Amino acid sequence: MRETTKMYVGGSKTKIVRGEYTIKSDGNHSMWVTKGNIIVTAEKQITQQGEKTGVSHGNYVPPEEIYTTHPKVEKVEFLDENNKLLNQNTKDFFYGQKLKIKVSTSNAKGKSIYVDLQGKTKSINQKFDILNTKRFSWNGLVTHEEVFETQLFVLNPNWYSDDFEEYDYNVHETKIKEEDLNEFFAKVILDAKNVFLPQTGNRLRPISYKRNYEELIGLFKTDDSGVKDLLTNYENFYIDKYAGENEDIKDIVDDFSEWLCEDHTEASIEEINAKVSESAGKLWDYAVLQHQDHSMKLTTTNNKTGVKKEEIKERKAILDDRPLYWARIAMQVILKRQYVFIKEIKALSQKDQEDFFKKSIIPKSSKLWKTIVLFEEKSRNYTGIDFSKADNKKKILITGFDPFVLNPQKDGNILQSNPSGINALTLYNKIIGNYFIQTFICPVRYADFDRFKNDKGLIEYLIEPLIKNVDMIITVSQGDVFRFDVDRFPCKNRGGFADNMYWGNSSESYNEKYFNQLNEGKEFYETTLPYKKIVPNKNNITDVFWIYLNQTYNSYHGGDNDKTTEGVILRSKLLDLQKQKSYEGSGGDYLSNEIFYRVAKLRTELYSTLPTGHLHIPLTQFGSDIPAPRGNIVTRDINPKINILIEEIKNIIIKI
Repeated sequence: MRETTKMYVGGSKTKIVRGEYTIKSDGNHSMWVTKGNIIVTAEKQITQQGEKTGVSHGNYVPPEEIYTTHPKVEKVEFLDENNKLLNQNTKDFFYGQKLKIKVSTSNAKGKSIYVDLQGKTKSINQKFDILNTKRFSWNGLVTHEEVFETQLFVLNPNWYSDDFEEYDYNVHETKIKEEDLNEFFAKVILDAKNVFLPQTGNRLRPISYKRNYEELIGLFKTDDSGVKDLLTNYENFYIDKYAGENEDIKDIVDDFSEWLCEDHTEASIEEINAKVSESAGKLWDYAVLQHQDHSMKLTTTNNKTGVKKEEIKERKAILDDRPLYWARIAMQVILKRQYVFIKEIKALSQKDQEDFFKKSIIPKSSKLWKTIVLFEEKSRNYTGIDFSKADNKKKILITGFDPFVLNPQKDGNILQSNPSGINALTLYNKIIGNYFIQTFICPVRYADFDRFKNDKGLIEYLIEPLIKNVDMIITVSQGDVFRFDVDRFPCKNRGGFADNMYWGNSSESYNEKYFNQLNEGKEFYETTLPYKKIVPNKNNITDVFWIYLNQTYNSYHGGDNDKTTEGVILRSKLLDLQKQKSYEGSGGDYLSNEIFYRVAKLRTELYSTLPTGHLHIPLTQFGSDIPAPRGNIVTRDINPKINILIEEIKNIIIKI
């Protein structure tokens, strides 16, 4: 959840911090207690006195539990736009869906009445931003029919408390208990008397899209307690992490949230798509900017004189792909909770509805799917590849991956970045040596590789149109500890290590529907990168990272597991390997192997002389600090030697 950045003024407000007891001795008499704060106002004096045993205070009881009856208010009801009654028995009312409040009275015709929307939550940090504004306060006169109705309004999707969601690994579904849903009711003032209705047990409990496995991980608290929180979580932590040095990504996320959930609640799908195209594109652009030294023009205004002053401030590159990754997650959750999409999905087939509402899977037949694809295309730079500025330089396409293995409940490291993603953001639009570089970042999800758009897998969809217009393709992923590997053989077999959706081939993550083997292609292919220019015959003992030609492979007929031999002397023949049933390639059997395989297959079929291959770059970050070769240390957070790693990749490009 993102808090609103808006500030609302008007009326009076006393803010109490750190448990201070605030007393006002002027103005009207009043006393209010809320969320641990005590606010007391009186025209003259407040006295607390206990002659014999002192002053004692009982447990706090909220006003809605006290003021439950009113002599002239018979009932308060929530109705949808079709006047259907909504209460705790309503199981399918969504945040963002239109509703109104109806107050039924007796002996109150023509009287002034005031109605305020109220929310109750179990979430510590659910503040119901913007609830206490005119948007959710109404007043008027009771009609001759003894009724007062508010205008139609919607509940902010950010008010859904997904910190109570839990992932069920047995059925691969996110679930939330009904008693953990937020409740909504109304405060009614009539004849200067308050009443809070409906009472507990008959209040409205809206629902929303439930986060999928990948999206849910970001809600873990930053204190590593293992519990979730709406605000003090890792998703928000990384979105806000560099706001002091570069506010752009934070601002993009907050603007997107407020545009959809507060300011344009009736936006059409076409309008939302336009906003997605703009915001997701900016997300990529500013993530790239973050990874490069740059200058920013700042304008400051003197509060006393009003004089504006412009200055140029130098910003150093920040090598960290996590703000982009978590911003993308947060913004897509916001998208998936827009009722304009939910309404359309409710009209789809029963299977599609079950996929969305139970399994948190977006139906590919829905308009929401097309919008999510648009977001992915813009925020991962799928549609931003542009070699028009290459001039006389050769054109090289380099790919990267998202962070993965993040879930601390499954031995993951939620601090994890991915150096291949950092590399893609750092090198985008750069000229290195004789090459003009374009990049994009892939998700760590089998489903995208199987089918992304136009019935094609992600790699086929992206690479086919480009393969005859580039001079080289290097796919890149995180590899082994403090070493580079130019992988020689990709294999057809998918091993099934769990992806970022926790789908895979292990006993717990196995999901037959979402994990399939590749049906077409040879058992092995071979790199066509100029590895002799990259890999030394002997690594220098003083180098931080060593470089190898990785020729390992495994089949059901045998294999080669020698990863320590240096140099470029070849040990196996591709034709021999293609006669065997593959098990592992030189880069293993995960998605890094698969992107290598799919590109090699396309190159073999469409442009056999094109240099393509895969570079596994050093693992320098893991779930704990561990020793590494040559006195290096693998760190839990981003390794200080990430700068040296990126420079070494640049050196590799210069060599080729």
